[in-house]
Amino acid sequence: MGFRELSICISSNESDFGLIDQACGIALAREAHLSCCAIGLQPAPIFGDGMIGGQAEFLAMLQATREHIEAFSSSLKQYIQKAAAVIELRETQTFDTALAGTVAVFARYTDLVVARMPPQPDNHHHGEIIEGALFGAGRPVLALPKNWKPTPLGKKVLLAWDASREASRAIHDALPMLSPAAEVCVVTVDAKIGAGEHGASPGLDISTHLARHGLKMTVQNADSLGKPVGERLVEAAQGFGADMIVMGGYRHPKLAQRLLGGPSHFLISKSPVPVLLSH
Repeated sequence: MGFRELSICISSNESDFGLIDQACGIALAREAHLSCCAIGLQPAPIFGDGMIGGQAEFLAMLQATREHIEAFSSSLKQYIQKAAAVIELRETQTFDTALAGTVAVFARYTDLVVARMPPQPDNHHHGEIIEGALFGAGRPVLALPKNWKPTPLGKKVLLAWDASREASRAIHDALPMLSPAAEVCVVTVDAKIGAGEHGASPGLDISTHLARHGLKMTVQNADSLGKPVGERLVEAAQGFGADMIVMGGYRHPKLAQRLLGGPSHFLISKSPVPVLLSH
């Protein structure tokens, strides 16, 4: 059974509603319901010595924020009315420091969250939306490049395989999106042989398992060649002609991932094709 409900979250910091068109294209192709959560972001109170600092300034900022949220809501509703698909709109407000938690509550009632890949700097909080869905809701996230045009997904898929729990979760979460007899290329980078690593033959066990689902499997064991793992995965995806990358999301703690980078961070910032993440 394929995904029956897709969801997107858009905060009032967002001025580009292109994600709606992208998500509509995916939902229409899969005959799925699409819901949109519009989140108005309010500034969190600033406390100092037990008192609200700069109360007059804060109240003025709060009023300006309310006006901005109202304008955002009006623009979003007008945009949705022009869309070619029926979209369920839900609206809520939260402090800007609580965005991820708000997304988590909404995302628990969907099959897949469609999100925008966060640029650098991420002024529109796309990264927090992705993290809220992954960590707070345990839902898979399909991260889309900003300029991606809706095209069929799931025909040629690259699986970034590191033999982790997260990677196993990701490919099984992705199965409803894959076309019958889809081509899947299992790619490892600097795979280590061993019982607690990739086994005796890296990529063999997962490719054998997925082949039993009727998928056409190939395995590519790549060396990093001194490059970041994410960069090598992008090169492999381009060489394979993948329409989507599937990988485990943020295997390491979020703070370390943000400070040190990593394949997940690289791919959801720089991949030319959609990336499906699970945690």
